[in-house]
Amino acid sequence: MTTHRTPSTGPAPATERPPEPEAESVREEAAGRLPEHDGTVLLVADDGLRSGDGMDRAAVDRRVDDFWTAIGGEGFARAVTARFYELVAEDDLLSPLFTVRDWDRHARRLADHYIRLYGANDLTAAWDPRMHQAHSHFLITRAQRLRWLELMRRAGTELGVPAGPFEEFMTIQKIASGEMTAVSRGAALARGERFHWDGTPR
Repeated sequence: MTTHRTPSTGPAPATERPPEPEAESVREEAAGRLPEHDGTVLLVADDGLRSGDGMDRAAVDRRVDDFWTAIGGEGFARAVTARFYELVAEDDLLSPLFTVRDWDRHARRLADHYIRLYGANDLTAAWDPRMHQAHSHFLITRAQRLRWLELMRRAGTELGVPAGPFEEFMTIQKIASGEMTAVSRGAALARGERFHWDGTPR
């Protein structure tokens, strides 16, 4: 077998390659341009949530029903979302994310989501594509995620929701908000946006 080599006519033209993300982050860190972490840990595994792998369907249904009853059921969902969006409407960090400023509508939709998820025990609501799509039009920063959780906790605290069920509810919100943040960032990357680890623009 013979091989053929094309004669060289000179050095190949240099092509500019985009910097590797890891190398770029190292350079930015060295230059002091990377946002610093505030040390806040969003989720620590404890006894608040446990796997349902060893439970049959009836046991899972009872567990969800007990949680829903203890936290206040539909009344809780309607009240906490209404108060939450009242707070969002006045918040300079979160309100700009909403192009439609119909806060009553947003409250009803989120309450309906909770009622479907817990009241009807319909876990498919957690992965409803419409929920993901709603969070794909903007980039959620870490600061915005933290503020969302802060205002939801404030809304529940003002309503005097029982501490045990409410802490479980907030743990679930931490998980859900992480998923929605990931959805928003994946969509932002698909649009060609570039941002730091905390979601702030590069």
